[in-house]
Amino acid sequence: MKRRIRYPALALLFFALIVSGCATGGGPKPLPPPGAETAAPDRLDFLDAHDPLEPMNRHIYRFNILADQYVMEPVVRVYEWAIPQYARNRVSDFFSNLGDVPILLNCILQAKDKRAATVVARLMVNTVVGVGGLWDVASGLEGLPKYNEDFGQTLAVYGVGEGPYLMIPILGPATFRDAGGRVVDGMAANSVMGLLGGDAATDLALSVVDGLQLRASMPIGYGGLDSSFEYEILRTLYLDIRNLLIHDGEFVSPEAEGADGSP
Repeated sequence: MKRRIRYPALALLFFALIVSGCATGGGPKPLPPPGAETAAPDRLDFLDAHDPLEPMNRHIYRFNILADQYVMEPVVRVYEWAIPQYARNRVSDFFSNLGDVPILLNCILQAKDKRAATVVARLMVNTVVGVGGLWDVASGLEGLPKYNEDFGQTLAVYGVGEGPYLMIPILGPATFRDAGGRVVDGMAANSVMGLLGGDAATDLALSVVDGLQLRASMPIGYGGLDSSFEYEILRTLYLDIRNLLIHDGEFVSPEAEGADGSP
């Protein structure tokens, strides 16, 4: 049974940014002691999820806290100091335009014809008028919104269950289905880079810059909530946002899909 959620995906994303925004300042935060990372009590059972790999995921999560605080944040600060905001915006727009290619493929695979046509129009406008995608001209035009369609969503449309929750080193939260989808989407983006004539070293350098730009543009950091339930909160936010994206803003309860996320 489906039930319409009372708030759109953007509202949930905004909440995620608000609760995690405090992680961006004030230097490294102490890790919560292992004993503090306990299961949520009954009054917080809404944070429960299909997470059979939770012990391993928690270890990876703690590693991500350290990696983000002691590696990513210092490198991003150097990146922001060395590269002017104008140049960083061009990097962001270029990779956003490149990302429309796998989005287009997934719209086609999901038989979303109108969205596919919109993505084609965005690619044409940004590639031609935006000088190879260095300027996101399309987002300023009426009727050309930026969509979010990935292969994980495509697999869900074809009935593939999400599987267990998974915390990936550096990359963060996912599910088994989404992790596989990221691989396919990455291969599609790399294929486009290959068509543009880039070699392996150039592709690697661009990927690193893309990662730095993505991290610099997001006020999200690990370990900033000062809560023993931060792991559960992040997990719930991620799974709910994915639920909304897959069902185009309609929240489907876990009971409707099965406790393990299968359709």
